[in-house]
Amino acid sequence: MFQQVEPTPLDPIIRLIGIFKADNRNNKIDMGVGVFRDSNGNTPIMAAVKEAEQRLHDQQTTKTYVGLSGNESFNSHISQMVFGDDADTSRIRAVQTPGGCGAIRVLSEMLSKVSSDSKVWLSDPTWGNHYPIFQGSGFKTETYPYLNRITKTVVVDELLEGLSKRGPQDIVLFHGCCHNPSGAELQPKHWDEIARLAAKNGFFPFFDLAYQGFGDSLEQDVYSIRAVAKEVESLVVASSCSKNFGLYRDRVGCAMIMGETSESADLACAQLLSTARSSYSMPPDHGAAIVGMILDDQGLRQTWEQELADMRGRILGLRHQMSDKLRARTGHDRWDFIADHRGMFSLLALDDEQVKRLRDEYAIYVVAGGRINIAGLRDEEEMDRFIDAFVNVVE
Repeated sequence: MFQQVEPTPLDPIIRLIGIFKADNRNNKIDMGVGVFRDSNGNTPIMAAVKEAEQRLHDQQTTKTYVGLSGNESFNSHISQMVFGDDADTSRIRAVQTPGGCGAIRVLSEMLSKVSSDSKVWLSDPTWGNHYPIFQGSGFKTETYPYLNRITKTVVVDELLEGLSKRGPQDIVLFHGCCHNPSGAELQPKHWDEIARLAAKNGFFPFFDLAYQGFGDSLEQDVYSIRAVAKEVESLVVASSCSKNFGLYRDRVGCAMIMGETSESADLACAQLLSTARSSYSMPPDHGAAIVGMILDDQGLRQTWEQELADMRGRILGLRHQMSDKLRARTGHDRWDFIADHRGMFSLLALDDEQVKRLRDEYAIYVVAGGRINIAGLRDEEEMDRFIDAFVNVVE
């Protein structure tokens, strides 16, 4: 059966994790894998999550299925957190999924059934897993301009020019906030222009929202989605709770549909549920039940929002610290963009040899292309080690 199976290359990030684990050096630094770490190098369980888990343990009386669409309290709260209190909920449907990646996949599969001739446009660069997900759903993929590799800023004019050529047969994937892998962000005025282009030209917006609350705030991080939702008739959003609730291994995501009408939203949701049924059947309950409980309880929600603000503050503090130290060390402002980026990642545009030298000579692991996870640095000592190694390799 399997003798003729072709070798499949590992995902570069998964491969990097394996190499890091096999490295026996005590001073190794992991700035590759995309998880938040505290100053002790741990990815902690949030206090609000621990409390909700205990309540769930004490209150839950069954482990039977919760249904195809998952935890409805979770779905309702996530939809509200994304679209806001003023959204027309009659046109919005939400389905709990196994992680944000699962949400992207089932939405992609659903769209392939209703618009198989469409082409999916991804930002250049984008998260590497976007390609196999959409191509696995049968879509052809292309890219639109996003990042200037020299200045590490968004090429706004080129981006808007590229989107101006997209039409009804095009699905355009946007990062809702904290662009992965670049960290470079669009401003609200740019999102307003994108919203007008989408309404005028008719391309279909698909938002990947993996980091709500990790950029500027829970509200500011969804300006993109709300601005576009005001102008277009329909769109979809894939949301993840891996980062902002720290529920990585519990795989908590939400696939959201905004339809032209309540009736069209129902039809799209039915197709989405059919796709889910043929894929994983029923979603896992534990993580979504925790999130739903936190968002439904004022005390737990306040605790969670403060913890999230502290995590965001740590990331922003590390960004400014790194930017300041690089300016002091090099005497120029070449790396000031790091302080302007948002989320855990910045793309430093390193070549393969530079990435290899960081790993082999300094035990510092970054993703190919030079994507660094700012939150991978524990303390000032590791920050200084990284900066010394980075300047030696780059300057």
